[in-house]
Amino acid sequence: MRDINFFESFIDKKEFRIDRRLIYFTVFSFIIIFLLGYAVYNAILIRHESRIVESLRSTAEDSRILKKVEEINNMEMEINEFRALVEIIKELDETIEERDIIGEELLDNINSKLGEGIFLTSLSIHKNEIYLVGVSKDKWSIAEFQKGIETLDIHEEIFTSNISLREDYYNFSINILLRSDDNDGQQAN
Repeated sequence: MRDINFFESFIDKKEFRIDRRLIYFTVFSFIIIFLLGYAVYNAILIRHESRIVESLRSTAEDSRILKKVEEINNMEMEINEFRALVEIIKELDETIEERDIIGEELLDNINSKLGEGIFLTSLSIHKNEIYLVGVSKDKWSIAEFQKGIETLDIHEEIFTSNISLREDYYNFSINILLRSDDNDGQQAN
């Protein structure tokens, strides 16, 4: 029998050897475990995303929601049509205002040409014609008023249709045919 030497392990040095098979097996095992874990993780994510997609699909295909979406689309189309009509109306309004020659400024200019002793009793406007009726102390004031209106250069024709004496004053009527421009920018006859 052999004697047991308890110190033999300290005396003899053994070489430490790593088995290559063990290393390959360990690395291969880690790779397989990692790939299986990654596959399971992806499967769980795919299942979760599939549930979300299915929920969204059921919401999107719900008949009540589809009806509401259709109503909203119809309202949006109507709103766009109304916006287009409003833009057309604004353009027409601007065109009308540009063509409108009878306005506050014109009436102020006519009023500024009134001399002393002359008063307007009536003013009638129809399209591009103004009909003035008034009273004056003398004929000269009426003539000066007509000349003043002529200097405004707004008329195509000014005609004093009536001057009549009534007691201490003169009644008069003046017709003013205003210029109307054609689309060409030339004056109409």
